[in-house]
Amino acid sequence: MPTAMPYTDVHRAFAQAIAHHGTMSAKQAYKALLAIYAKYHDGEEIPSEDDIPEVVASINGKLYRYDQKICFVHYEPADTDFYVFCNLVESQIDRIQNYYSESETTLFRLVLREMATSEEHKLKPIMCLNLTGEIQGKQLSKVRAEQLLDQWEKMGYFVQLGGMWHFGPKVIGEFDRYLTTNYPEQMRMCKLCKESVFYGVRCEKCPESFHKDCMKKYLRRLTNCPGCKNLWSTPV
Repeated sequence: MPTAMPYTDVHRAFAQAIAHHGTMSAKQAYKALLAIYAKYHDGEEIPSEDDIPEVVASINGKLYRYDQKICFVHYEPADTDFYVFCNLVESQIDRIQNYYSESETTLFRLVLREMATSEEHKLKPIMCLNLTGEIQGKQLSKVRAEQLLDQWEKMGYFVQLGGMWHFGPKVIGEFDRYLTTNYPEQMRMCKLCKESVFYGVRCEKCPESFHKDCMKKYLRRLTNCPGCKNLWSTPV
């Protein structure tokens, strides 16, 4: 982790921006940082995108006491970097319940379940909508379900790519513990970094999966699968 720099109004404003959006791409975060520097440090050296990790490290040094953190997520399906504002203690499902009805929260749980247990952690949109039929008690219309999925996509919980719904960067940043606890057989662990693999590359000769970035670094030194030790042949 980069060495924390002195905490200033820039850090406070940047933390507020990330917290407000919940999820920001690295490019969005850099634009926000430039705007904040223009407001608080006019005339000083303009920061680069490479300065963001250092800024985040300083912010996290303050946030830890509140059990919060800004997480960096490399979102492999879109090959895009994100910063996600995460709560480290409070159950993420409990937080969802603070904003949505019981039926709407149940839909969120069901979408998480279906994505976690699907082969590649992705679902057809119609499958997401059909989950409304599993909700007990007050029914949820498919029109409302479509509105919710649209909201959750904008918030970064889910992403639609190639006509399929995927886990989004906010789920990867916030729901790792929830998913690995509730679906331990389906959620895979990267042997190289020891973190969950939501989307990655799989060996053709064994069931092991790895993050693409982890395998790219590994293959610069070695050519065999870290799991089965056979020659690695999957493109990364």
